[in-house]
Amino acid sequence: MSERETEEHTRLESERDFLLRSLDDLEAERAAGGIDEASYLGLHDDYTARAAAVIRALRDGVDARLPSEMVPWQRRALVVGAIVVVAIGAGVALASALGTREPGQTSSGNNQTQGTNGPSAREQLERAVAQEPTDVGSRLLLARYLERDDDIAAAFEQYDEVIRLDPANVEAYAQSGRLFYVTAVAAPEQAAEFVAIARERLDTAIDIDPEYPDARFFRAIILANEYQDFAAAQNDLQRYLILAPDGAFGDQARQLLADVTNALEAPTTT
Repeated sequence: MSERETEEHTRLESERDFLLRSLDDLEAERAAGGIDEASYLGLHDDYTARAAAVIRALRDGVDARLPSEMVPWQRRALVVGAIVVVAIGAGVALASALGTREPGQTSSGNNQTQGTNGPSAREQLERAVAQEPTDVGSRLLLARYLERDDDIAAAFEQYDEVIRLDPANVEAYAQSGRLFYVTAVAAPEQAAEFVAIARERLDTAIDIDPEYPDARFFRAIILANEYQDFAAAQNDLQRYLILAPDGAFGDQARQLLADVTNALEAPTTT
């Protein structure tokens, strides 16, 4: 076996092992409720087909590439975790906001007490926004409750209104960019459009405030998964970890940084 053939054989063995581990990880994500059924089925089919092709290549010496394969296998290393992580962004942001502000409390400090049978937090926020339409803080918090309730269109309306009221609001650009990407994952027929919007909004957020860490993390996921721009994703992840070493996404950022670094160092094939 020539040196080149030996290197290719080693690469295929590494890819086979990675894909088999990924199938195990995918099952674990599904069992934990971290991935929806449609995404699970699509990724499971991809991993299975790719693993079968690599195993055939190792056994029979045939080309391991699939005719329908449109993205490099390194991208698949990032997809499952990215979907889960970017989707929990609203929960993290919501918890952070609740730590500093009571539901229904406006920027003026007014608080609407909720009784046992009183209005929900979402209803309180909707009333607060109706009473004080220019209160961007209430609108941002309401957007997160709307997303939690799967009222995505209404959440986008709140983010867009915040941007109209405050064109330099980095949180509205960053969180709506994240939400557009979550929507792209769940709506394949509009994925290209939503990914482009998500990238644009996150670019804008970083232009407004290069030191806003979450925008860096969210953009890194998109750069790696959708554009295979691993170098730019690596830069954003490094910046995130410098800006927020103990941030909400610290562990995920370190794992994704390792993944994109491996992708950059992996040998390329034609």
